[in-house]
Amino acid sequence: MKIKKLIFNLIIAGVTVVTFGCSDESNHYSPEQMISNALDEETNLTYYAESTSTISEDEKEIEVVKMKEWRNEDGKIRVELENENGEEQAITVNDGESIITYQKEINQAFIIDDEEILELNQPSPKEQVDFILGMVKDTHDISTEGEEEEVAGRTTVHLIATPKEDDALLGEQEIWIDKENWMVLKTISTSGNQQTETVYTKIDFDANISDDKFTLDLPEDAEIVDSNELPEPEEVTLKEAKEALEKPFLYFPETDGLELEKVEMDELTGELNRTEVNIDYNKDGLAFLTLTVFESPDMEDDFKLPDEEPVTIRGGEGFYTDMDGFRGLVWQENGLNYSLIIIEPSIELEDLKELTEEMDRVE
Repeated sequence: MKIKKLIFNLIIAGVTVVTFGCSDESNHYSPEQMISNALDEETNLTYYAESTSTISEDEKEIEVVKMKEWRNEDGKIRVELENENGEEQAITVNDGESIITYQKEINQAFIIDDEEILELNQPSPKEQVDFILGMVKDTHDISTEGEEEEVAGRTTVHLIATPKEDDALLGEQEIWIDKENWMVLKTISTSGNQQTETVYTKIDFDANISDDKFTLDLPEDAEIVDSNELPEPEEVTLKEAKEALEKPFLYFPETDGLELEKVEMDELTGELNRTEVNIDYNKDGLAFLTLTVFESPDMEDDFKLPDEEPVTIRGGEGFYTDMDGFRGLVWQENGLNYSLIIIEPSIELEDLKELTEEMDRVE
């Protein structure tokens, strides 16, 4: 679903920009000093708002999603998402005790009541900043752009965060911040060949929001997925993994110091609905890489990370990603999807290509 691609980009754009949402018009202070001066650690805003998010790839618009949002000072949240043609709709409600996400088109609700996850979903502005700052404070230069501008009838300060390195995970971030309460009202986030623009078109800080808004009545026939009831990955043998995938698959044999640490199998439900095999490898006693294998999905609906580059793997097309320490390699072969997460920092792409040529098949 493309709406999931939007949510991922909103996480990158929306959370990241909060890091700079505390900035003052003066550049004489460090980010830490601006945060301390501008934000109240305990502050939660009450408001109703509407916004539009647009995802573009190679300057071509690929998805537009409308969002309605209700929040109160107790940290309760309701968010409704709908794509441009209304075919995909999702509602998420956080009532302080659980988070329920309901997807209308598949009639499925996912429920989370883990206290730690609930806390992560209810951060104050300062907590959001503290979380992100360590990841981006050394990678971007921050500057103020031009005069004050209005967004949704509110006066904002326009900031630009420019990456210091060309291969940074997060590209240029433009941020428009409400001058009165430091809420981010508009962002333009660039990552690789993708750009996400989110802009509030309406916001009401005097909204009278009933507690009923933070409840969600699900259809009687909705499928309920409780996060507490999700099965844990099962440790299996290579033979058992092959039987679960219902076909032979490729793996790395134990040669030249490479050791198979463990094989785990996940039975994913919901929209993914697939069997996934994960194999961890060590080399010379240290974590080396993780190989994931599952039945090939429809590539049109696959999410691609920014800065992927096409490469030739085992005589076919694959994609390689190298961003700020995260390195991955994916390809399809004989109806199966193969994904490598590379942990060992010294191994080069050409070494990985050679390693894949030595893969054996579990028969």
